[in-house]
Amino acid sequence: MPIMSISLSKFAPIAIFASLFSLGNLITLDSANAYSVDFSNGDFQSSTSLDGPAGWTGTGSTDIGGTYSGVDFNGTNQGIITTACPSGNLTLCLNDRNDDPGTNTGTFNLRTQDQISASPEIAALQTQLGLSANDFSIQREIDGTPLVDTEGNPLYRLPKEGSAIFQDITITNDNNRNTQITFNWDFLTNDGAGSLGDKDFGFISLAKIDENTGQPDISFAPIVISLEDSTGSIPTASGNNYQTNTSPYAAFSDDYDLSTGQYRVGFGVIDVDGVGNSSALLIDEFLVEDVPFEFTPSTGIGLVLGLIGLKKLRHRFKK
Repeated sequence: MPIMSISLSKFAPIAIFASLFSLGNLITLDSANAYSVDFSNGDFQSSTSLDGPAGWTGTGSTDIGGTYSGVDFNGTNQGIITTACPSGNLTLCLNDRNDDPGTNTGTFNLRTQDQISASPEIAALQTQLGLSANDFSIQREIDGTPLVDTEGNPLYRLPKEGSAIFQDITITNDNNRNTQITFNWDFLTNDGAGSLGDKDFGFISLAKIDENTGQPDISFAPIVISLEDSTGSIPTASGNNYQTNTSPYAAFSDDYDLSTGQYRVGFGVIDVDGVGNSSALLIDEFLVEDVPFEFTPSTGIGLVLGLIGLKKLRHRFKK
């Protein structure tokens, strides 16, 4: 069989174009002006205000403070969110309601404000976070196994009420870089799991907000991620500390495809099924940034091709 001979010179123009295109992409992707994000007080140190101008807005039983229920991340301030009623007679917490029998009424409430309704019918908390009415109706689980009915349809939890902190962040993303969200969190609870599976849960939510109207941008599907659930038997509450600490300060990190715009990031905790036995979520070291540039094999090949292309052009100009 004759051996075919291919002249590499015929493909030189194509190789030069492809290599320069690869190098150009690398330079563009690494542009310092391609990505920026505007948010404040992610470590909860610059202000303890939850009134918005300092970064975070609180709704329900929320606070920024130091060690809580015997827990802190690094000995400094953290975001604190609970589902406990204060003492008194408020909108949801009627007739001095005590969420945690065995403790004094209001023990786990943070600022004499009751929780916000999270039921799909009212959805007051969902509205404040830019979410849809059913976004807290996550599937029921027992020991990590999703529950279904006799026909195989998912069974969903019934959110009752909750509290949250949130902040609007602004992202400029000209080159479609991925956005990385990181933070540290801890879920505390006096609740457990019932016959229908896990109940209370802590969450992070993400919604896009139309900067002109202040309303949710329907082109973006809101994200709600359950960080941890109340599981096991319901403990007997006593003292001033939560009885169960399921995940002592864990780290969260994930990447998202977020275009230029304004986004509302929320952290909170939801009472499910009943409203007794409160839970809490602690948050610290919240950070939003573009995904660091990685020198992968493919980018390495692109760089090599780019350098080869430049060398060939230089050789041609010298002739």
